[in-house]
Amino acid sequence: MTTILAERALLGGRLVGPVRLAVDGARITSVLTGAAALEGPPADVELTGGTLTPGLLDLQNNGSFGADFADATPEQWEQVLTGLASRGVTGVQPTIITAPIEDLNEAFDRIHAAQRAHAEEPVCRILGAHLEGPFISPERKGAHRAECMLDPTTEALDALLGHPATAAVLTTLTLAPERPHALEAIRRLVARGVVVSVGHSNATAEQVWAAADAGATMTTHIFNAQRPLGHREPGVAGAVLADERFYIGTIIDGQHLHPRTVSIVLAAAAGRVVGVTDAIVTAGLPNHTPLMFGGQPVANDETGLGRRENGTLAGAGIVLDEGVRRMIAAGLDPAVVLASCTEVAARSLRRDDVGHLAPGALADLVWWDADWHPRRVWVGGAAVAVAEPLAA
Repeated sequence: MTTILAERALLGGRLVGPVRLAVDGARITSVLTGAAALEGPPADVELTGGTLTPGLLDLQNNGSFGADFADATPEQWEQVLTGLASRGVTGVQPTIITAPIEDLNEAFDRIHAAQRAHAEEPVCRILGAHLEGPFISPERKGAHRAECMLDPTTEALDALLGHPATAAVLTTLTLAPERPHALEAIRRLVARGVVVSVGHSNATAEQVWAAADAGATMTTHIFNAQRPLGHREPGVAGAVLADERFYIGTIIDGQHLHPRTVSIVLAAAAGRVVGVTDAIVTAGLPNHTPLMFGGQPVANDETGLGRRENGTLAGAGIVLDEGVRRMIAAGLDPAVVLASCTEVAARSLRRDDVGHLAPGALADLVWWDADWHPRRVWVGGAAVAVAEPLAA
């Protein structure tokens, strides 16, 4: 049994303190606050200053630390899961974008193998896989390949869900609800326990609300690659902001959305916003490190944004802890930002074993310094080596 005493910690969306945790093996066994936290013998670990939170959960991440989750090798999986944990990200949902179904299933084979290989190690947990496409709208395709997009027919779903590894790891699927057969697909996926997210969609608000009636509960990167908010037609963005059935995935790199836009989303959908990176292979590496992504060169610019050689935006180039710092630096409430990447993210996946400081939850923890850099990290109660802040 190990006890940890923190001056301040994130509990129930609020920063409170002092807080004492008891950890037995991989799990938290008790949480005491206030005067009760100070009673009894000295804690085994005393955290002076800073803030203790659950480990960050990144539910939309295409790759980091030089690894693309679509084709990562076993060595790259070890590198990226170790790297994410060193930055306070203790759970990730590897995201695979539109491709031929055969290629998707092969990617899920690799994710499933990595999940099993690293299940008992103190590295970032693979929470499951996020399939972003291929059942999305060519009108809102973003960087996806339109020629690989499909209607979510029974046959197409059979080809995915009938593949053992895909069935084992698929936890979230992004689709456009206006496509033919989409509502039937949503019902089938939800019945299997998959979280269905509306994204890369040109749907009207009525079509989005029909998706919610069928069981959809998530939104993929609000305002990006979707019908925008209008004053007469709420579009995808307006529909999900107005409907409490939806959690709202929100990129917090400060580039895809202005921080003030993020603050509007947080105010309009309190307790439903999930902060994500939508990161690519450049995340976690020094800016200007040349890499290949999607068959073309890519590198982070001086702001940490992934760009092609001609300057075209390629994707987010940050790890989630950097997103937290950017939002707090922009004036957003630290408790709300941190909760969006921990407690709310966990609830969106219907999980209470991660993302929470609570009895029975896994002891995946981050202690942040005053500048919001992770200084101590634990995964399943085991200490993890922490990365030093990157130089620009």
